[in-house]
Amino acid sequence: MRTSQACTDRRGQTISAGANARILVIPDWLTHDVATDDVARLKAAEGTVMRILEIDTHGYVWFGTDNLGRWFCLRPEEVEVVA
Repeated sequence: MRTSQACTDRRGQTISAGANARILVIPDWLTHDVATDDVARLKAAEGTVMRILEIDTHGYVWFGTDNLGRWFCLRPEEVEVVA
């Protein structure tokens, strides 16, 4: 895990690698030109809480699993840090 830059969620809370965040929306920009099965899998993550793997140098928040690596990313305003 690494954090390349500091960013904040839609409520202004600091987002950091290792923190948990609620996926508020799976946006169209992410699912555009993605296979139907993969879109369904992504949409199933909407509303769930996942651990943040990293924040890349562009400020995107990455989710996935430690053993499988990065799965998808969202913009900071599309997530909400939870305790």
